[in-house]
Amino acid sequence: MAAAIFATPSPLALLLLLLAVVLSAATGQGEGAVASNSSSEASARGIVDGTPNVAPASVDEPGLGKNASIASGDALQTAASADDRCSSQEIPLGSKCTGCPPMYDGKLCASTTWYEDRTKGSCGCGTKPMVEDDWWTLNSFTAALNTVSMDPQNPALTYCLSGCGSCYELCTTGGIIDSLDLSATPGQCTVFKITNRCADGWNEGWPDWCSQHLSWQDCQANPDKCRQEGGTNMFGYSAHFDLQDAHRQIQHTLGWVNPEVTFEPVSCDKWQGPADAECPGCNGGW
Repeated sequence: MAAAIFATPSPLALLLLLLAVVLSAATGQGEGAVASNSSSEASARGIVDGTPNVAPASVDEPGLGKNASIASGDALQTAASADDRCSSQEIPLGSKCTGCPPMYDGKLCASTTWYEDRTKGSCGCGTKPMVEDDWWTLNSFTAALNTVSMDPQNPALTYCLSGCGSCYELCTTGGIIDSLDLSATPGQCTVFKITNRCADGWNEGWPDWCSQHLSWQDCQANPDKCRQEGGTNMFGYSAHFDLQDAHRQIQHTLGWVNPEVTFEPVSCDKWQGPADAECPGCNGGW
């Protein structure tokens, strides 16, 4: 049987082959890094390769509570057609609401955020500028409302607005607004008392959470005006609620991280705060 004959490659050929392998690996790694970096900014806005970057099916973060699953079959609404939406700078990442003003299950929709403010607020809810840590405005379900909805006739007021002391029931839709938000189980409802004013963007005249130039009542009565630029906030909602979270009653107790909600005014008899809650700084209380 004839013996197999193997040609021994020259040192130069081996060197060229090794160089080709190294260059191929380096090129592949570089392309991946560029692709990843180019998508990082878009990912922060909730969009990757033109597709909304929806939160994972289940998120369990320490201190935030268990968040609801997002079922792909249920398909969160993303980027509704321009004809259906109010004009806004940003498009909600996964809204359940439709139309202008946006509605869900026959109720108006709103955006939410959380904040901490240990002053007596725009409604004068305290006997001194800074309230005690156990004061009812800090440990109950209270909120700041966008200024034009809080006082449609005098939205520039910074103190004792007409909407002080009103109550709203907020119910989660299961939708999310921004890439940093988490979905909440649909149908979670809580009543909040309004004790403060939110004017983010309203004074400055740029799109922001509370930059609406029409109240939610005006938007509901005049959808064509609401549809115009500046009628709603930067995500196209006619109302915004900034929820007091000084004792983590929003993130921990409710497990809410800026969810999309429906809202409607309700009797404050439904509010779960203290019966003797008053705001003496405004007209001797409510």
